[in-house]
Amino acid sequence: MKYIVYGENRIMTGDAIAAAALAYAAALGENGTTDIVEVPTADEDGTGVKAEILLGPASQIMVETAPDDELEPEDEELVNELRRRTAEVGGGRFIDAASSHSDEPAAKTLRTDPPAPHGD
Repeated sequence: MKYIVYGENRIMTGDAIAAAALAYAAALGENGTTDIVEVPTADEDGTGVKAEILLGPASQIMVETAPDDELEPEDEELVNELRRRTAEVGGGRFIDAASSHSDEPAAKTLRTDPPAPHGD
């Protein structure tokens, strides 16, 4: 499980969903565009609900480890859709980078090195 930290709020969701949302946010930020994404989570009573988050250049989100939960939301369709959107805005390189499980050298570089400034 992961928390998507958005401002002062935390949204608990599945690992793959959080990684895909983080990659999509990075790609949108790099391209100066925005989008709204519905993320499955649970309310205070444990009932499954959706939270909408605005992702884009001004959005500052991060992903933190959350306690494991046997009811971890899994939504392969959402993950695939976020990956498709990420690639569509030219952010395919962020897909593996957002996953802390990736040992690819390029992914590690993206997680640790800030992007190079664009030359005008």
